[in-house]
Amino acid sequence: MRIGEFLMDKIIGPLVVASLTPMAISIISKINTGDWAKLFGLIPKIFWVVFGLSILAWIAIIIIHKRVKRLQELDSGPGVFVISRPIFGWVIIAKFNYAGLVWRVRAPAPGPLETFYPSNVSPSDIEIETPPRCPKCETEIEQEHSFWGGYIWRCVRCDFKKRNRDSYYREQERAEKIARREWENQRQ
Repeated sequence: MRIGEFLMDKIIGPLVVASLTPMAISIISKINTGDWAKLFGLIPKIFWVVFGLSILAWIAIIIIHKRVKRLQELDSGPGVFVISRPIFGWVIIAKFNYAGLVWRVRAPAPGPLETFYPSNVSPSDIEIETPPRCPKCETEIEQEHSFWGGYIWRCVRCDFKKRNRDSYYREQERAEKIARREWENQRQ
């Protein structure tokens, strides 16, 4: 939904309808008493307080509803993704810290008749394992959406908690680029 459509459908249109109540009272007041505001004085103040609070609550509900809808769209995630797994699994070849978390660097494991030599691993073969690990106890981190945007990373074992603007999947892509570059530097 475009912003203009949202404003018209959810905010401007209903506010016009809500403003019709005082306008109707003004017109009735002018017709019956000759004064535009005379009937407003006859209506108890509690009515106006309740009327104003109900409009504010209505606006707050619209904003919260829109935010919840956006979070639900984020939770749906990509429809299709590809998982690649080497024939003989993975070997953890390093760990490094990035974005306040511990990331495991892995490479395809050699076959049963081969010996693993880290120097034979190409930078394009290495990957970063997700989810990342807690920097305190190296337990896998859990991720959840923050209501106001971004993500909250939590460790289920200890009290580690961190807020981040990007998901750990996005951070994993960045960590992988750094790890590949570091691997290239080690091979030179």
